[in-house]
Amino acid sequence: MRPNYLPIETPKEEEEPAVPQIKINKQRISCSLVLFDLDGTLVDKDFRNVALAKARYSAIKRIAGEPAARRWAELSGVELDSFEVDDNGPLSKAPRKEDLTVATTAIWLDGLNWFHAKEIATQAYAEADAVQSTEFKVELIPGTEESLKEMRKAGCKLGIATNGSGKTARELMEAINVDGLFDVYVGADEVTEGKPMPDMIIEACSRLGVDPGDCVYVGDEFVDAVASTRAGCVGVVIVSREPDVSEYEAFVVDSVADIEVG
Repeated sequence: MRPNYLPIETPKEEEEPAVPQIKINKQRISCSLVLFDLDGTLVDKDFRNVALAKARYSAIKRIAGEPAARRWAELSGVELDSFEVDDNGPLSKAPRKEDLTVATTAIWLDGLNWFHAKEIATQAYAEADAVQSTEFKVELIPGTEESLKEMRKAGCKLGIATNGSGKTARELMEAINVDGLFDVYVGADEVTEGKPMPDMIIEACSRLGVDPGDCVYVGDEFVDAVASTRAGCVGVVIVSREPDVSEYEAFVVDSVADIEVG
């Protein structure tokens, strides 16, 4: 009588989960993580910069006096009559640590010890951050929230990596109830160097266990293109028409709303 052997089943190889895809200008990019700059990318830069300038000026004036506050405004590129901010100046462009050095210098010129001046500047900026977080209600650029939700639905992780404060970025998103869309927040104050160095992008990827080569970075400045290229991102998206980003082979779109899922 022949033995009744059961057939041996060959174990099936587990299929790797599909990597999410986003689509930019009809071209698909596979990526697990999409990181965003904040000002000028997710939110209106000019609107927020005016509010930030007012908050910092008031805080420095209260703590260090009006002369120091006026010097800060001049050095930071702030027009006090309107609180308009020079788009090429420190308040608009400088990473957080460099921006704080500008405030320290303005206060130091009153004859203070440098380290004391830095303590005062740090306190003033912290107070201004608190004002921004509690009194200023930012709005996402139209179409942005819908695009972010579609990316999350497709399986992408999302994050913010900004030359400003990561803590403030989180609080601003919390204030408009969209903080849950983002998995990580990293500011220039949390890393050694801000953009154009890649530190914050690499840090954000590290926190989520994602290789930078599996990440797309979205920004609106030349420094965003430089930082993301240095980080080794699989894609660079610029939401502006600055001519000097072309050498970094960036995708150029009008807004985050132009980013689709694959």
